[in-house]
Amino acid sequence: MPVTLTIKQVPERLAQKLRARAAASHRSLQGELMLILTEAVAQQTPPVAAEPETPAYRVKRKAKAPAAHGKRLTLHELWERARRLSAKSPSESAAIVRKLRDDRHRR
Repeated sequence: MPVTLTIKQVPERLAQKLRARAAASHRSLQGELMLILTEAVAQQTPPVAAEPETPAYRVKRKAKAPAAHGKRLTLHELWERARRLSAKSPSESAAIVRKLRDDRHRR
């Protein structure tokens, strides 16, 4: 079953060259484009099985510069800092969330 392909945003200069090429070969623009595509596919060698792209979440990133204090925190140090800075109890965090929600809905 034939498929209709559309090429958008073709520069006018390229379109003029394609029309001239089609006219020189006594073909319609559609016929000339079909010939170009057919020849391009026939000349193409079968693609070599390429390595699959690495998902973005598995791409190795460059190491970040050390923190401003001059060293990286260990997991234990990071855990302790988070505990110091976070809410002291579940009820305290619930109160903070309620206050933020109420402030947002009163405006």
